[in-house]
Amino acid sequence: MWREILTGWIPSTTKASKVACVMFTVLLLFSFLVIGIVTGLNFKKHSQEDQTRGLLSDDVTPIPFQYKGDKGRQNRKMYILYGILVLYVFILTLAVGIKSPCQENWVFYKDSCYFHSASKKNWQNAEKNCVEKGSHLVVVNNLAELDFLSSILKLSDSYWMGLVEKEEGKWTWVDGTDFKSTEPLWDIGQPDDWDFRVNGEDCGQLHARVTVGSRRLWNDADCTLSYPYICEVKNI
Repeated sequence: MWREILTGWIPSTTKASKVACVMFTVLLLFSFLVIGIVTGLNFKKHSQEDQTRGLLSDDVTPIPFQYKGDKGRQNRKMYILYGILVLYVFILTLAVGIKSPCQENWVFYKDSCYFHSASKKNWQNAEKNCVEKGSHLVVVNNLAELDFLSSILKLSDSYWMGLVEKEEGKWTWVDGTDFKSTEPLWDIGQPDDWDFRVNGEDCGQLHARVTVGSRRLWNDADCTLSYPYICEVKNI
C-alpha cells in the first residue's frame, strides 16, 4: 500500500477500505502486544522495588549506585516502547484516513482519476460514455503515465484512448492537449493506417500485451471496431 501511496497511485474506495481494515487489525494486535510488554516490565519493576524495600527493612545498607543505573535503563526501555506504540497509533490513524479522491471503481494516479471499462464499444461510443461520466477517453501525457496504465490493464485486450486522426496525418487529443507537446509512444511500425480497411485506422489505442510488466505502446485502429476503453478526469 505504501508503495502505491508514494508513487501517487491510490486504489478505489472499496479496495482502500479493505486495505485499511487489514492494517487496522494488524496494528491493533501489535498495540496489544506492546501494551502487554509494557505492563510486564512495569510489573517486574514494581516487584523489584518491593523486593528491595523488603531487604532494606532487614538491612540498612545504602542502596548501591548500580541499582539506580538499572532503574534508568528500565525507564528508557519503557519510554521506547511507549514511543513505538504512539508511532503505530499515528500510522493507523493515517492509514484509516486515506481515501481515494475518486469515485468507486475509479483509480487515482497523480492528479487524475481513471476508469477502465470491461465492456467493449467503438471509439465514438466509448468517448460518449466517458463524457456521460464527466470525463473523456484517456490522454497519455508521458511515459510514467503510460507505464501506470500498462500495470492496471488486462494483458489480452487493447484499449481505446483519446487520440484521433480527424485529418490525414494530424493526430489530436480529445481534451485539446497539443499532440506535439506529448511524447509519441507508438508501437513498432505504427501508425500504419492499413488501407485495406474501408474506414482506415484513425483512432488510437493502447496495444495488447502478452507478458506481465511489458509496456503498452500506441496503435492505430479502425474506429468502428469494439474494444474496452479507459476514461480519465482531472481531480482538481
